[in-house]
Amino acid sequence: MARSYHNKAPLAKLYRTGTGPRTIPLTDPKGIRLPREISIGPVNVWSRDDHSVILVPSSRDWDDEEAEDPDAPWQQDAEAYACLKTSFAYDIIGQEHPGIVPVLGQDAWTGLPILRKPTYGSLWNLLEEYEEKVYSAQDGATLPNTRIKPEFLPLAYQWSLQLLSALALMHSHNIAYGEIIPDCCWLSAESLDISLAGFYGSEFRDAKTGWNCPGWFFTSNEFSPDAVSLSREVVPTFATDMFMFARLMYNIMTSHNPGDGLGRESGETERLARDEDWMPDLEDEFMAEILHKCWRFHYNGIKELQNEVRAHIESQGWSIVEDKLEGLDIERIKRLLGGGLTESER
Repeated sequence: MARSYHNKAPLAKLYRTGTGPRTIPLTDPKGIRLPREISIGPVNVWSRDDHSVILVPSSRDWDDEEAEDPDAPWQQDAEAYACLKTSFAYDIIGQEHPGIVPVLGQDAWTGLPILRKPTYGSLWNLLEEYEEKVYSAQDGATLPNTRIKPEFLPLAYQWSLQLLSALALMHSHNIAYGEIIPDCCWLSAESLDISLAGFYGSEFRDAKTGWNCPGWFFTSNEFSPDAVSLSREVVPTFATDMFMFARLMYNIMTSHNPGDGLGRESGETERLARDEDWMPDLEDEFMAEILHKCWRFHYNGIKELQNEVRAHIESQGWSIVEDKLEGLDIERIKRLLGGGLTESER
């Protein structure tokens, strides 16, 4: 999927329909009202009302006095455009999916997308809040030797199925999701199901209009597609989505990003990945072979990756029904976490 600014989609005009003074508040007048704080890169996730949130670029805060002006500088900023892409991507997909947080509409005066409010928060919130309960040091494991505990490993397997199902739908509409990080993976407090939120870094082209929506990688993670010697991918593609999926799964399995927890100086992981083809080691039950194949761009497409992930999970004794593990006791997992999933930290 080639990067192009030619015929860039005019998204501000498409979604900014309000005229005259604002009659509906941009954000929740009752306050933050989110169970846990969430941000996606430089984008704030603010409560809109009881059931929804709105994605607001941090650049809007720079123009507070002129923020409502249609010609305010923040409206022309790349962050704002990236937020607007979320609505356009949903329009192209044209259907809801349990692995994608639904867009409920747009703020008429800014065009910014309104999404369903999560009942828990992000994967980042969960891994931070319950790290000591979910992870432990494992004897004989390669460094860093922190691993997800056996009682939580099936949940990680289920998350992998749900994420790949969402990516498969996106790829079928020629959308490369981009940066897959814990902050954009939102969780249900009731079911612990995982969903991807927003299309901030996504790259895609609308076949009907010919409009292009360029994407990018917006974090400074040293283990990224643009650092790996076999690819040097610098923009989102289907292949980099699989790379990012594997990086996220490594994070879930170990509580670390690849290269972290090894006492390295800044920049060392990127250098090793670029110059010496370094990749982190992991044990078989944590999908090591699959992750390495993602990082080496060995899969021809998302369906091939899905099939291997399903085969691995089934080899561990699980049966799969759609995107879930048959018999996985979510209520037991919630008890092991010790409660608090439905309680707000605020």
